[in-house]
Parts: sequence; C-alpha cells; structure tokens
Amino acid sequence: MENLPQICVDTFDAFITTERFGTREEVIRCIKEVEIDNKVTVIISRSDTETGKRGRSNKLIFGCDKGGKHKSTDSGTQSASKKCGCSFKIRSIPTKDGSGWKIDVKCGLHNHGLPDRLEGHSFIRRLTTYEKQHVVDLRKRHVPPRHILLFLQDRDPENVTRITQVYKHKSVIQKEIRGPRSEIQHLFKLIEDAGYVYWSRKKDDSEVMKEIFWAHPDSVKLLNIFSIVLVMDSTYKTNKYRQPLFEIVGMTSTELTFAVAFVYMESEQTENFSWVLEKLKELFVKKDLCPQVILTDRDLALMKAIEIVFPRSINLLCRFHINKNVGAKCKQHVVNDLQKTIDTLWMEVVWASDEVEYGQRLHQLEQACVDYSGFMNYVKDTWLTPHRHKFVGAWINRVLHLGNTTTNRVESAHWKLKQMLGNSIGDMVKCGEAMNNNLRLQLGNIRASFQKSFYEVEHAHISPFYGYLCGSVSRAALRRIAEELLRVDYVGTNRQKCGCTLITSYGLPYACELGRYTLGGIPIPIDAVHVHWRKLTMEVELEVGVASAKKQPAG
Repeated sequence: MENLPQICVDTFDAFITTERFGTREEVIRCIKEVEIDNKVTVIISRSDTETGKRGRSNKLIFGCDKGGKHKSTDSGTQSASKKCGCSFKIRSIPTKDGSGWKIDVKCGLHNHGLPDRLEGHSFIRRLTTYEKQHVVDLRKRHVPPRHILLFLQDRDPENVTRITQVYKHKSVIQKEIRGPRSEIQHLFKLIEDAGYVYWSRKKDDSEVMKEIFWAHPDSVKLLNIFSIVLVMDSTYKTNKYRQPLFEIVGMTSTELTFAVAFVYMESEQTENFSWVLEKLKELFVKKDLCPQVILTDRDLALMKAIEIVFPRSINLLCRFHINKNVGAKCKQHVVNDLQKTIDTLWMEVVWASDEVEYGQRLHQLEQACVDYSGFMNYVKDTWLTPHRHKFVGAWINRVLHLGNTTTNRVESAHWKLKQMLGNSIGDMVKCGEAMNNNLRLQLGNIRASFQKSFYEVEHAHISPFYGYLCGSVSRAALRRIAEELLRVDYVGTNRQKCGCTLITSYGLPYACELGRYTLGGIPIPIDAVHVHWRKLTMEVELEVGVASAKKQPAG
C-alpha cells in the first residue's frame, strides 16, 4: 500500500505573541479568540497551580483536540475518534520578572487539515456562561430548545452551538433545581411555594399517587365571585405518564375564562370524579354555595358524580359535541342527498324555543327519517329521550347558563396549556410550571378587563339610555344588551314575539322590556342586570379559614 501524502498545517505565527497577561483567564481568552479566527480547536491538556508543595507550579499547557492516539475498539456499536496524534502544543507560565503570563508556542504544526467551519467540534460549540443564563431564562418560559438555539444564533451569527448542547444544559438545570427530591415531591414544593390550595390521595397501602387536586388562591377568589357556571372536561397527551388531566373553568363578568382547578387522575370513574368534586365543594366560602350550572360532555361517570355531589346544580351537555356525533351518525345511515336536509332539521330541533315548537320540529325530523330508523333510534335513545332537557333550547333557555352551551371554554384552556407545553412527553413538574405560567397571564388579562369596563365607555354605549350601567356593568353585558336592543323594532313590547329568553339564560333585560324603557324615555335600571355582570373586581378577602386549612395533602 502506497504511503499517503502527509498533511502539514503551520499555525505558529497565529499564536505567537510577546504580550503579557495578568491572569490565566486572560491567557485562555486570548487562545480561544485566536483558535476561532483560525478554525483550530484548542483544548487545555494540562493545568497546574502553585501550592507551595514540591513540583507544583503555575502553568497551562494547550494542545489540539486531535492530539493523542486513536484507540480502536471491538464493540459492535458505531463509534469514532478524532485523535490522530497531532503534536500542536502551547505552554503558558508566569514570567520570572513578574510582568505577567507569557505564551510559548512549542509546536505550531498540525498533521491534519483545518475545517471551514466549527459546527462539528464539541469544545467550540459549548455554551458560554452568558448563553447558559439565556437558556435558564428561556427555559422558565417554556421556550422550545429549537427556538432557544435560534435566539442564540440571532444574537451571535458566529455561534456554532448545536441543539444537543441546549438539551444537555436544560437537563443540568433541571437536576440542580430539583436536587434529591422526586418528581412528585418537587411538584408539591412548587405548588406550596406558589400558595396553591391542594389535596392528594394515594392508592391503598402504597406510595403511588392516585389523584392530585390544586387551585390557585386567586382562582378560589374568582370561583366564589363567579360561581354560577362551571365547565368541566378531561384532556390527554399532557404528560409522559398518559394520565388524564381534568380541568375546571369558570367565566367572569367580562366573559373571560378563568381556571378554577387542575386535577391529575388515575382513572375516570364515578368514584374518582366524586372525590374531585368534593374537593371543589370545599373551595366555596359559603357551605350552601354551589354552581347553578355545570357544563360537561356526555361522560356518564362525571354526570353521575355531579348528581351525587351537587344535586342542586343543573348539568348541561355540550351542544357542539352532540351535533358532531349526530352528524357523524347521519353520514353512516343517510344517503348523501338527504344529509344536509336532515342536519338542518336536527338543528331546528336543538334550537326549538319552547316545547310546542320542539314537538313540531321533532315530528318533521321523524317524517324525513321514515326510511332511516337506525339513525332515528340513535337520536332518540342516545340524546333526546334521556338528555333533551340538558341541551335543547326549549329547556335550557330557562336556565341561567350565561351563554355557555358548549365546552369550548375548557377546550380552549386545554389548547393554551398544550401550546405552552410544546409536547406531550414532559413530566408533571413541567406541566405544573406551564399551568402556573398560563394562570399568571390569564389573571393579568382578567384584571385588565375589569379596569376597562370600569373606566372606559364604548362609543355605542355613550347614550343616556345606558347611563346607570356604564362603569357599573361589564362591557360584555352592554354589548349583549345593545344587540338585544336591535330586536325592539320588530318585537316592540310584545312578550310573545320577544320570547323573553335573555333574562332567563343571561340575566339581562330582554327586547320587549327594553322597548318599554325606550317608550318611557327611561334609562335601563341597574337592577335589570343580573349581579353576575356587575362584579368588576377580584380584590376581595375570603373569610378566615377558607384556604389556610387546605394547604396540606389529604388522603
């Protein structure tokens, strides 16, 4: 085999200098600057500090990262080595006259070529102290590693760090923060530090956690202020253990969603839901206080638990998911030409304003589905017979649901949490941090919305007709009243034409009532608006004992 040509690259002139340096750190900084400019990877191969003992002296010896001998291995795994016996060497020691550290290039030759760029070199791509601090700050905000890397590269176009380094440093940070605590122990620490009210319980005769329930102190305040409607639902793919996350949300007077509580559950059985709802019940200041309306999907276990724990609450079902399920069943049973017609007839049944109209619309649907008994049996047996009073307008228009007829609020909360998480393989600590960050943003928006309703008046509401309401009622309520006012031209003061559903379902004055105020030249009285829409602050003090006794995990 012919001898391969020998490569020789001389970097002597690049490193030689007569400059003196005050400290070893300055020497290292100088070497690093030169190596980057010349695409050379230099490492500290030996370092020593004078201690007064024999043989110990201040010195730094630098070498090429390809110095040393290549060690072959018999392992079957894919492995590689950068070692090729490069003899490059620099020695730095303090001068005898005390003028500082000097650099002495012992050998400036490299027996290998130099790269065009340094991305593949592990020493060069290490994070600097400044970059590590950026990783710490961005990690707190759940910025994905790929975006952290892009941020570092935007700040320094010459940065050659790879995403592996970002992941490694994130892991180091996590270990430093968590210390010897287990994942669950650290989660409880975060919950306690943030002042959350929480409970947990374990499986019988084991240390395995079964459920964890926690609620922010400000969420407890909002719950006691705005307790009329709660929306509940489970979501999945939030953690690597595949445990379902049960979330409870409410609605403020400004129609913003607030998180009431989060619960990690072992399973979704009636017993599990009953435990969760019992803990929710303990968050209410007044023991006789409970939500008037609880909106859920058709989860039979949850519905049964609501019936047990909150027997006075009205359980409504999500119209969106019901319509979606009926539409899917229609496609299975009905020919294409009739699907649109039957979908329309079904929606008319759902939106029927009274029981007489409901009977008429249902009869029309039955006539259209005379040849599709399978579909009609599904509609009646699954939805209308057992649950029509939970989603059909003829019944729920009599319920103070404040416009909440779907679980969209809690679904939206799930989506925002998952956006914050970035992926579904994080642990419970990461999920807890994301929830806390979401809550901080959420509470800030809610406070701002209260202030806007208190201080600002929309141009459409400047009329004296709204004089008693502006600054005392939320702008969201005023917008709904303004929309209802448009119906006055058609309705007048006729109650039959009006239907008067806005007062029963929203707690707001209906069209014919507004017509009477208009004819009499009377501003809308404040008492015509339900107290829910008149609450524009969350700065209230809960009674003693509400949260103070609830910060210890209970079995």
